[in-house]
Amino acid sequence: MSCKDYDDDIDAINKELTDLKSKLSDLESKVNAGGAYVTKIESVDGGFKVSVSDGTSYNLTVASAAPGSKVVIDDKTGEISIDGKATGWFATTGEGEEAVDMTPYVKDGYWYFYDKAAKDFVKSEYKAAGDAYAVVKDGVVTLHMPDESGKMQSIVLPLTANALTAISLPAGLTIGNTVTAGAGAEAISSAKAAKLDWKGPKGAIEKDQFLVGQIGVADLVVSPKNYDLSAQKLTLVDSKGNVAPVKVIATPNTFNSVIVGDRAASENGNWNLTVEMTDEVTADNINKVFKGTGANADKEILYALCVNGIPYTAYDIAIETKAPESSPVAAITFAADKLSYIDAEGTEVKGATNAIELPVGTTTLKYADAKLYDSYITFEGTYKAKAEKLGVKADGMTVTVPQAASGETLDATVHMVNIGGVETTTSNTITLKLAGASIDTPTEISATEYKVMPNADFTKVLPAILIDLGDALSKLDAATIEAVQNADQLSVVEAATQEGFIVASTANVFTNTTLTKYYKANAQGKKGAAWNASNDGLESLRFIEIAVATDAANNNVAEDAKPGKYTLNLVIKDGTTVGNEIAKIAMPVNVTVPAFDDLFAATDAWTEGVYGARIYPSTNDALISMSNAYTAKSGVDANYNKIAYAFDKINNVAVGAVGNAQQVTLNKDVVYKDKALANSELKATASYSILDAMTAYTGSGSDATKLTAIKKAFTVESSKFTVKLQTIFDGGKIVFYKDNAVVTGTVGIDADGKIAGLTISGNKKQGLAINFLSADLAVNSTNVANSYPSDDANKLQGYAFGNSSAAAASGKQIKVTWSTGIPTVTVKEDASGLVFENRDSSSLTYETTLTATFEDATGIVYTSSIKVEKK
Repeated sequence: MSCKDYDDDIDAINKELTDLKSKLSDLESKVNAGGAYVTKIESVDGGFKVSVSDGTSYNLTVASAAPGSKVVIDDKTGEISIDGKATGWFATTGEGEEAVDMTPYVKDGYWYFYDKAAKDFVKSEYKAAGDAYAVVKDGVVTLHMPDESGKMQSIVLPLTANALTAISLPAGLTIGNTVTAGAGAEAISSAKAAKLDWKGPKGAIEKDQFLVGQIGVADLVVSPKNYDLSAQKLTLVDSKGNVAPVKVIATPNTFNSVIVGDRAASENGNWNLTVEMTDEVTADNINKVFKGTGANADKEILYALCVNGIPYTAYDIAIETKAPESSPVAAITFAADKLSYIDAEGTEVKGATNAIELPVGTTTLKYADAKLYDSYITFEGTYKAKAEKLGVKADGMTVTVPQAASGETLDATVHMVNIGGVETTTSNTITLKLAGASIDTPTEISATEYKVMPNADFTKVLPAILIDLGDALSKLDAATIEAVQNADQLSVVEAATQEGFIVASTANVFTNTTLTKYYKANAQGKKGAAWNASNDGLESLRFIEIAVATDAANNNVAEDAKPGKYTLNLVIKDGTTVGNEIAKIAMPVNVTVPAFDDLFAATDAWTEGVYGARIYPSTNDALISMSNAYTAKSGVDANYNKIAYAFDKINNVAVGAVGNAQQVTLNKDVVYKDKALANSELKATASYSILDAMTAYTGSGSDATKLTAIKKAFTVESSKFTVKLQTIFDGGKIVFYKDNAVVTGTVGIDADGKIAGLTISGNKKQGLAINFLSADLAVNSTNVANSYPSDDANKLQGYAFGNSSAAAASGKQIKVTWSTGIPTVTVKEDASGLVFENRDSSSLTYETTLTATFEDATGIVYTSSIKVEKK
């Protein structure tokens, strides 16, 4: 074999490995970004054929290699099969020493299995078929393939549609008593406890028992959303493969940042993540076990979150601990505002003064204190009997309130023990206010349409939202109608989780008299006189008006306002102190904006959907104006001068900068090339902020970021369109008139060697002119001079012309140079026209082309020619 043959083989192998890397990368991208999954994996010569859910397949092979070995670990028994044959080896997980990853691997051409007796991996009698191998376990397949250098690389792919594809956690997560994205988390507290016969959920406490305080909860999101994270084995593992001595716990989370009731899996892909210390963590090592060694002894070890042994996050999760507290640890002083729960809408409800309101149903309370070890609630004394009579039960920190107990109050004792085994025994009672009855399914009326329209002078206010209840209240039963005696029994409420409604509520309520007014109907069924609860029956209430912006000082636009579909509720309560709901009307409100094309019409500057823009100069910059693109439609109160424009980049470079007055300064490096247009068509969009600069609107606050967000939310945008560029002097040319007509043939040079400049006599044009936009300028030394003329009478459409002796053009100047096809014949201007000089006395007659070369201030060059003849 020659050296060349050998080199060719090496090149072929390198190409093959590079192709394999590309395929693996493409496959991994499909899974991570596109949600694809593996439907089938087959051993073929050189490796594997992988079939994907989108119908594609990949031959992941290396020439001359044996087929890849496919290893399957049974989900139930853990038995290992190789290429369809059971081996009798198992890869289960268990407690203590067995709680390790027992996944087999290939080394030196043989399979290595975990031996429980040896507590290590041992070489088996099973030979690996080739370099490539795949392990199927826990609903995923891990492919092991060699890279370009021959080193093994791994790629993890899901085998089913609901297999985990991604986990999203805040970057640089630190878990302590509190949780932060980065430094700043409060460290976890711990201590050795005194002996205590504790009756709480965690049981009696022994002397010197090591207790750990509260640990913060982090939010995470999984893809796909229906993946059950709680059914998986979760660990924190550092980059060296060491498992953190914690139990990782995932619980479903309907709302980000809050813990809600027990469910098997999350409904929206959101989970809570926390950790518990294992027995490996002691008072002697808690401040060391999560930190590095040597020079890194003061730095936290960084972990990745692993699901079934596979890392799904970056190695940037830290656990923040500190040295145990010195004994004795002072008892926790009870404070009502540290007792809280998460309501059904995801809002945190805290205790206040000496009370906390609980809804009907089951509620789990939490007491926030870094040194709290355990807690539970009881009813004591007379309140024990009352609770039993009402059917109110407490289990640990969970309280169950039946519907029949609505409106009642109970005193509860909150028992707490800290990490030092010290119980709180004084001032630890709190009054539970059991909420009034609520209506889960309100009566719904037709949606109210509220379109936010612009105004041209920006001083008009946003009109109120008027909701027509129709006959919804008149249909209520007589007892309900009779129960309403004052307006305080009525309130307009939005869900705590509702965001973006145009009007800002206070504690989710639209305040009566300030924001909300009630009206009866007039004879025409329209808004009539104000409704008065003292004199008017509930059945006569027909309209609810919610103020949006009455003037600059009374602007109720919400800071997160945006168009969308929303629901408000008219809540009607009885006259009791608690206020049981006796009727509820759901009132949908659709907040919309008009389409851009509803506001503006294209001007006559457009041709077949393309906007024509002629470039104009500013010194040597090239500008276009968009101010003539649109005009407000008839009957629309919008200011077209407030339209904003954005242009697509070309080769990822901006085509220009949009300035004031809708001017665009073009980037000549992109738009120009070789003194001509390189890109004559630009793609653009127009947008209009309906709330931009409205007096009443801008009075809503001083936070520029929030105001900008609102303006953006109420911005409407056109579809993408084309801007066709025209250069400054596009269409400019030289012409020769004879008896008012342009000569299309050859123009004669007079006997004196001249072509006369344009003159007009008796409305007849005679002579040579520069023509531009249907206007003419006589060619002579006054109009085309050594310096650019300043008088308007010597300009053409506002542009001054200079000859070859003039400086380079600037602003509204154009430089002209003349040439002929004969080297000996030169041209210059004189007072009456152009003079042709011929240095060749042997050839006094000639026929040639007169060419005018124009260059504008931005650098674009134009040429125009006519045939001339000297007889």
